[in-house]
Amino acid sequence: MMNYIKSTSSEIELTNRTDLYPDMMLYSYLIRPSKGDVKHFYSDDKETLILLQEGSLTLKYEDKEAIITRSNVFDDAPVGLQFNKQVAVEVIANEDSEYLCFQTENDKTYPTTLFNKDNVVVVDRGAGQWNECATRNVRTMVDYKINPNSNMAFGETVNYPGKWSTFIPHLHDQPELYYYRFNRPEGFGASFYGDNVYQIKDRSYICVTEKLAHPQVTAPGYAMNYFWIIRHFDDNPWTGAENVKEHEWLLDPNCKIWPEK
Repeated sequence: MMNYIKSTSSEIELTNRTDLYPDMMLYSYLIRPSKGDVKHFYSDDKETLILLQEGSLTLKYEDKEAIITRSNVFDDAPVGLQFNKQVAVEVIANEDSEYLCFQTENDKTYPTTLFNKDNVVVVDRGAGQWNECATRNVRTMVDYKINPNSNMAFGETVNYPGKWSTFIPHLHDQPELYYYRFNRPEGFGASFYGDNVYQIKDRSYICVTEKLAHPQVTAPGYAMNYFWIIRHFDDNPWTGAENVKEHEWLLDPNCKIWPEK
């Protein structure tokens, strides 16, 4: 089901491994520090992703220091930090900010990665298809090819107003979380999860834990950004999606869509 965040708390738990969508296999948080707030991250057994939504943070880690800034999730590329278990990170808010944090168990290791516009893969998908009804901007940060040692694949998608996404409808074994933002607070859309349909609002999220199709659409006039994160199964990493067969006729570049020109 869709979850709507109404709390203004400085830290909101989205998922955990015990009683809040445990099938997601993720510890997930929305964190809203005020200017000057300091938070420390360290885990003996979990890898961690910090993804800035808006504001400015100073990150201190491994004798390094980085300042990341983002005015909003539409105009600026994703920025954040991914790091292993047993790596200590200090996060200082340079102004009132908002960021997401995701953690999951991982015995493997990899180099700490600072994400910015230079190492995020950006592509427009759906362009030139279906009368541009599913054109969207996809920003992949990590997938299995980019970092096979991570247990998480993640990135962002920006839906242009009135457009569809996750299209043609697809499904996969691994659990996936979507966290939504709109360019205006009254913006809305719809998320399809199998035979159920949920209204999407600003700062809502949905946990896809069953192998069901999950396309989505945003209303005309409202741009929608969603952060997506997939947790690999230990013996079955996510390497791609399975199309819903009955819609595959749309993949034919010469398919005819009413009204034919």
